[in-house]
Amino acid sequence: MFGINCLQNCSENCNNESSCNGQTGACIGGCMSGWMSPLCTKECVAGKYGQNCSQDCSRNCKDSMACDKSTGECDGGCVDGWRWPMCNKECDNGTYGTNCSSNCGHCYQGQSCDKETGACPEGCGARYDRMYCNIKNIALKKSTWQLHPYADETLRYSANASKAVDGLKTDLSYTGHQCTVSANKKREAEWRVDLGAVLGINHIRIYYRTDNISWGCPLNYFGPTCSQSCPAQCNNSNCHIDTGECFGCKDGYRGPKCGEECENNMYGAGCSEECGHCVNGEQCNPVHGTCRNGCETGYYKKRCKRECDDSTYGSNCSYSCGHCQDEVPCDKKTGKCPSGCASGSEGIYCNKTCEHKYYGLNCNLTCSTTCINQTCDAESGICVMSAQAKEEDGNLITPVATVGSLGIVAVATIGVVVIIVKRRKRRQNQVPPQKQDRSKQYENTTFHLSNLNKNKPSAHDSARTETDKASVDLPPDVDIDEKIHQENPYGDMYVNELYCPDFLIKDIGSVIMKKRKTENDGFKREYALKCHQYWPNLGNKETYGTISVKSMQEKQYAFYIIRKFQVSQKAINSYMVTQFHYTTWPDHGTPDPLCLVIFHSKVSHEKPNQDVAPTIVHCSAGIGRTGTYIALDSLYHAGKKSGRVNVAEYVKTMRANRMNMIQTYEQYMTVFLALHEALKAVPDPQATVKFRQRISQMLKDVPANYSGLRKEYERLRKNCPVYTIDDYKLAKQSMPKFRKDAILPLDKYGLYLSSNVPTRGSFINAIVASTYIKDNAFIVTHYPPQEDAVDFLRLITDHESGTVICMDPLNTINSSKSWLPLPSSEKIVSPYKVVNNSSKDNNVKTSVISIHKKGEKTRDVTIAEPKSDLKTQNVNDTFSLRSLVSFALSCPDEDPITVVSKDGASMCGVFCAVFNSIQQITMDDNIDVFTTVRQLQTRRPEFCSTQDEYGLIYQTVYDHLIAASDNVYYNQ
Repeated sequence: MFGINCLQNCSENCNNESSCNGQTGACIGGCMSGWMSPLCTKECVAGKYGQNCSQDCSRNCKDSMACDKSTGECDGGCVDGWRWPMCNKECDNGTYGTNCSSNCGHCYQGQSCDKETGACPEGCGARYDRMYCNIKNIALKKSTWQLHPYADETLRYSANASKAVDGLKTDLSYTGHQCTVSANKKREAEWRVDLGAVLGINHIRIYYRTDNISWGCPLNYFGPTCSQSCPAQCNNSNCHIDTGECFGCKDGYRGPKCGEECENNMYGAGCSEECGHCVNGEQCNPVHGTCRNGCETGYYKKRCKRECDDSTYGSNCSYSCGHCQDEVPCDKKTGKCPSGCASGSEGIYCNKTCEHKYYGLNCNLTCSTTCINQTCDAESGICVMSAQAKEEDGNLITPVATVGSLGIVAVATIGVVVIIVKRRKRRQNQVPPQKQDRSKQYENTTFHLSNLNKNKPSAHDSARTETDKASVDLPPDVDIDEKIHQENPYGDMYVNELYCPDFLIKDIGSVIMKKRKTENDGFKREYALKCHQYWPNLGNKETYGTISVKSMQEKQYAFYIIRKFQVSQKAINSYMVTQFHYTTWPDHGTPDPLCLVIFHSKVSHEKPNQDVAPTIVHCSAGIGRTGTYIALDSLYHAGKKSGRVNVAEYVKTMRANRMNMIQTYEQYMTVFLALHEALKAVPDPQATVKFRQRISQMLKDVPANYSGLRKEYERLRKNCPVYTIDDYKLAKQSMPKFRKDAILPLDKYGLYLSSNVPTRGSFINAIVASTYIKDNAFIVTHYPPQEDAVDFLRLITDHESGTVICMDPLNTINSSKSWLPLPSSEKIVSPYKVVNNSSKDNNVKTSVISIHKKGEKTRDVTIAEPKSDLKTQNVNDTFSLRSLVSFALSCPDEDPITVVSKDGASMCGVFCAVFNSIQQITMDDNIDVFTTVRQLQTRRPEFCSTQDEYGLIYQTVYDHLIAASDNVYYNQ
C-alpha cells in the first residue's frame, strides 16, 4: 500500500509482487515483464519488451515492432532463416526458410545450405542436382559405354564414359580429366548408361567441350525452346527445365506449378498453417493469413485467431458485455447473456439499468413506497434515501458524475470524480427560498483551506476564488487538512455541484480525486495527464479509505465515454454512479458545438431523476470547461421552458459563487453556439422498435412534397451549417484552378500528406469524419485523376488506412486503372509499387493490394466496391449498399476507413450515415438519423444534399433492421 493513509494498492505489475515506495508508489523491485514507468502502470511501447521494457524486439521478427511485450516472442513469426519464438537464433545447420521448417538438400561435402533460401553455396553432393540439391542422380557410378571415345592415349582413361557418372564436380574443361570427352571429327556422339532398372529420366546435362557453354535453358526458363518463364509462384522462380514444375512454392501456393492458392482454411509455407475465424468462413490471405473482410464475430486481431475476452463481444470484439447473471461471460458472438441478466439490469444485452421504480432480476420488483420518489438501488432494492432517513438526518447519496476534460491532442485526460455527497438539514437560521425564473441552479463548492499558509494557491489556481458561503463542512473522522494539502499542493480542492432549488448541499462525506502538479507549476500540454485516473479500470475494484469503487461497465463513443461504477461505503449500502466523460475537448480550444450538444443530450437522457440525484460536474480547474457545460445545461432547460435565455446574466450569477467561471472568450462563444444548435433541433434518439413503426409509415407511397420525410429533410436543410470563404483558405490556396462546383475540404477538417515525393505538395482534397464510436475514423475523398494517383497512395499510407470503400464499381471509373493493377499483377506509381494479390467477388467485390515503397513497411489494403451502381432512385433495393456497409463494419477498427466517390460527397454521406446508424443501434438499441446526418454535415455540408439520398438512408437502415430481425427469428 502507499499514499495518503496508505489507501492505494501497489501496482499488480510490480516484479515478483514486490512492494512499492510508501509515498510515491514506485515498484521497489522494478516492473514485471511488459510494463514500465515508476508505478509499472504503462505497457511497453511497440518494439520493446521484458522487465522495465528494457529489451528490443528482434529485428528478425516478420514485423520488427510486433513481439509479445512480456516474453519477446515474435507474434507473426520470423523472417526466413531464423528460429521462432524469439527469432534471435539462426536456423540450425541442415534447415532453412520460414521458422526453419524446411530441410536442406544434399549439398556438396555435407555443407549446410543458405539458411534463408535453402540454396547450396558450392553445389550438390554426389547423386543430387539442381539449386536445392534435392533431385537424385540415378545414374551415379552405373555401368557406361561411349561411341567414339577420345583417341588420345593421354586422355583415354581420364576422359572415358564413366566420368559422366562419377559424381564429382566438374569445371567443364575437356582437359580437366573430369568429363567424358568424345573423339574429334566425328559427326555423331553416343553415350549410354545402364541404370539397372526401367526408370524415368528427369534431366540430362550436356556441355560443349570447346567453349564450356552448356546446353539447356537459362535459369528461370523451361520448355523445348526455353521460351517459357517458370511460374511466378515458384520459389526463386526456379522450375524443372522440361516440365516447368516448381522446386518448391512461395508461401500461400501449392501444386506442381504452384498455381493453386492455399484453400480449405490453410495458408503460409506449403499451406501448412490454419486460418483463423474469418467472417462467413472465408478463406484467409493465402500468404500471411490475414482475413480479407474481417473476423467472424467473437474474434479479433488481423488473423482473427484471438477470441474476445470475457468482457467483450461482436465484430472485432468492439462491444462491451452487459451485466450477466452470476458474472457469467456474455456470448462472444451475439453479446447475449446465456443465463439472463444480473439483478438490476435488463434488455437484450443486459446493458440497461432498471427503469425508475423497479429493481431485481429482470427488473420485475417494485421499489418500496417508503423510498423518496420511490427510487431505489436497481440491484438490491435498497432506498437511495428513505422518507424516514430524510426526517432524521437528511442524508442523501449522489449517484451521477459528469466530467469535462482537457487535453491529449483531442483526448481529454481529466478523470471522473467518485463522490458521496451528504446533505444535512439545517434546523436553524433557514432563509425562505426566493422565487427564481431559472429552472436549475449550480453551486460551486470548495474545501475552504486557502487561508492556511501551507495551502496558498499556485499560479495555476489563482484564478479560482472561493467564497465563504460555498465552503463545505467535513465530518470529524476525515483529516481533510492534511489529505488535501498532500494530494493537491496547489491549494483548494473544488467540486462543482448541480442541485435543484430545494436542495442546499452542505456536507461532503468523501471526495476521491487526485491531481498532478507539473514541473512548470502548470499543466503539460499534449499527451500529459491533467489529473490522475482515480477510478478503477473496467472489471477492477479499488478502495479509497472507507469507500470501495468497482468499475461495472464502460462504453466508448466517438467524443465521450460512459462508465458505471458500483460504490460502497462502510455502514452505507452500495449504489451505482454513472460517469459521463467528454474526451475530445481540445487543450487550447473549444469543442465542436454540436458534439457538445449531443454529449449533453446523452447525459440528459441517461442520468437519474434530477430531483433525487444532483449532478457533479468537474474539469481540471473547475471553472472553464465546467462553467461552459453548466451554462449550457441550465440555459437550455430555461430556454425550453420560457423561450428566452440570457447568457451574460447567467454567467454573472455563476461567477458570484466562483470567479472566472467560463475563462475565455472562446468558451463564452461556445455557450451561444451550443445553445443555438440545441434549441433549434435537439437530438432525439428513438428506440429501434418505435423507429421501425415510424419509418414504415414515413416511407409509404404518399406525395413526396407532403410526406414526413420531406418535412424532416427541409428541416435538415435549414439546419445545415453555412461556411464562409475564410473556412476554405488553405484549399483555395492549394487549388487555384478549382471548378466552381468543386467540393472543397474545410481547413478545420482537412488532411495533409506527410510523405516526401519530389514535385508533389502536401495538399489533398480529403477530410476526416467520425463514426458513432470512434473520432476521425473515416477519410473521405474523391477518385484521383491519373496525374494524382501517387497522392492517393500517399493518403492511404500516410494515414495508415487499411480499407478503401468505393461508391461505384471501379470498372466504371477509368482513372482507377492508374493506381489499381489487374489481379495477380503489379503497377508502378513512382515511388510506389502496387501489387494486386487477390480478388474476390461475393456480395461486394474486394481486392487485396500491397503498397510497396523502398525503405518502408509494406502496407496491405483491402479495396471494396459495389457490384452494381448505388442509385438513389432505386430505394426499393438497398442490398448493394447494405452489403458494402456490412463489409466495412466487419473490418478491423484500428485503422481509418477511406470512403471514395466521384466528387467526395455524393453517396459518401449516405454510406457514413448508414454505417453510424447501425453502430448506434448496436451500441444503444436506439437511432437518430437526423442528428447523425447533421453531425456529418459539420464536416462536409454537401453530404446527403438531396432528399433522395436522405430517404435512402432511412430505407437502408429500415431494411437492415428487417433483415436482422429475420435472422434472429431464423436462428431461434
